[in-house]
Amino acid sequence: MATANTITPKPIYAPKGCNCPIMAHVTEAERDDLKRIAELEMRTLSATARMLMLRGIAEYDQDTLNAE
Repeated sequence: MATANTITPKPIYAPKGCNCPIMAHVTEAERDDLKRIAELEMRTLSATARMLMLRGIAEYDQDTLNAE
């Protein structure tokens, strides 16, 4: 098979084990903020949203531990 006829695989950006997608509704302003951060971080919108969610979860857990 010639290389011109082969299909190149689509790159997978999510880390291994990320196979549970979720959908989140955001306002236009929140999406604009997300886009701005994604451009700064050179990430996709979904990767940026995941990163921010993970950071938020870590901060939430830390705040909860401190409150106990």
